[in-house]
Amino acid sequence: MILVLDLGSSSTRASLYDEQARPVPHAWARVPVNFAIAEDGRCEDDPCAAFERVVAVLDALHAKLSDATPPVTDVGISAYASSLVCLDERGAPLTPVYTYADTRCAEDARGLRAKHDEMAVLQRTGCRIRANYLPAKIAWIARTQPQVFRTTRWFASLSDFVRWRLFGRVQAGISVASWTGLLNRRASDWDEAWLDALGIARAQLPPIAQDDDRLEGLRPEWAARWPKFAAARSHPPIGDGAAANVGSGCVNPSRVAVTIGSTAAMRVVRRCEPGEPYCLPPSLWAYRVDHAHELIGGATTEGGNVFAWARRVLRLPDEDEIETRIAAIMPDGHGLTALPTLAGERSPGYAEDIRGTLHGLSLDTDPFEITRALLEGIAYRLAHICDALRASSAAGADAALIGSGGALQASPTWRQIIADVTGLPLRMTAEPEATSKGVALLMLVPPMQWEADPRLQPSNPDFEVVHFPDGERRAIYRAAMARQEDLYAKLVRSDR
Repeated sequence: MILVLDLGSSSTRASLYDEQARPVPHAWARVPVNFAIAEDGRCEDDPCAAFERVVAVLDALHAKLSDATPPVTDVGISAYASSLVCLDERGAPLTPVYTYADTRCAEDARGLRAKHDEMAVLQRTGCRIRANYLPAKIAWIARTQPQVFRTTRWFASLSDFVRWRLFGRVQAGISVASWTGLLNRRASDWDEAWLDALGIARAQLPPIAQDDDRLEGLRPEWAARWPKFAAARSHPPIGDGAAANVGSGCVNPSRVAVTIGSTAAMRVVRRCEPGEPYCLPPSLWAYRVDHAHELIGGATTEGGNVFAWARRVLRLPDEDEIETRIAAIMPDGHGLTALPTLAGERSPGYAEDIRGTLHGLSLDTDPFEITRALLEGIAYRLAHICDALRASSAAGADAALIGSGGALQASPTWRQIIADVTGLPLRMTAEPEATSKGVALLMLVPPMQWEADPRLQPSNPDFEVVHFPDGERRAIYRAAMARQEDLYAKLVRSDR
């Protein structure tokens, strides 16, 4: 029996899987997450409250298990992209959990970019010098909280903190470590150049576990509280995007995962190159699945959050009527150019300070045309990522898109737009919990068996919706995409 703990940005979830990576019926629990957000760029969580959520879902899950349920043997953790919490000598938090979306360190990111070659850093670590990664956050703490900086024993992630509280040892998985911007891709260890530049010691970062390392057994107080979990061994945590790729069967360059929830991402798994790492184009990042596989892709700040904004601000009707109305609009038939970067930009251009723009409005423009223009605009930003994946050979020339995420699931029109803009077929996975299933699969299937194991293949096509690209629509969209890129070039700040 496998326990999967998913530390998501919208909820904390716990669920059970069997030895075939099948979810155990009714064996799950969920608690919502609400980050503290403010106009100064704050986006943080309380680490003690975060751990209390973990306790709450494990309490709820354990209470659902009968005496006949076999004991849990393994625990896997997935975690949202980069987070930072400073811990003292006792492992107690000195700071909140600073999430990937906290931008108060943007000034420090700019200062680091002025001192370091960002493209060289990208090739070395897989990450650019931006506010969502740890170098800028650690520099910000050193500047604004010098006492905390001096007394920090561990610069840890949320998953490091949770494992410490549950299993009594501070240890990082290479997947979560790669999301920090501090991992050297060649050495598969913390990057010495960043340690020197930031003035921190290697011992202040959690040691990186090997893929087969395990933490054995819960701490006594938790073992007594959850006897069904007491003897479980904890596997190294994994980033949620890497887990989602595995859970949706996207484990080689022929399958590109496209996920749209609140935000959006495109990702492909490829084996790590021996010697020199794969050369990244500026629009992409490289994280890790494990020591042998990289996750290459890009993520946008916009996705379902922009649709939610449009629905609220434009006072749109229910989703079924919205879908019917936007489906009736011809490709680019609204004449609008939408730059949907309402929360700044990550991939492909990393213009953090840019904001959304809608050009071409007229007196007869209606809310549904605006909504369709925004959805098309998001598809264009994803197409830039897709183009970079294919041009750099990270994805195969004949790759297929495997779609997941609530926002994409809800709109056949949006799925067809993405297939047409990218020129690739889009298949929606039938797997409703790709991230949790991916964690379970990674504990069950060795990497050398990924290609052969049927559990890591995309779901049966008989149960999937497939969207095939149309050449005429693609030509229309690509012309509109060029218009969007021209608008972007006029608006983007010169110091990005």
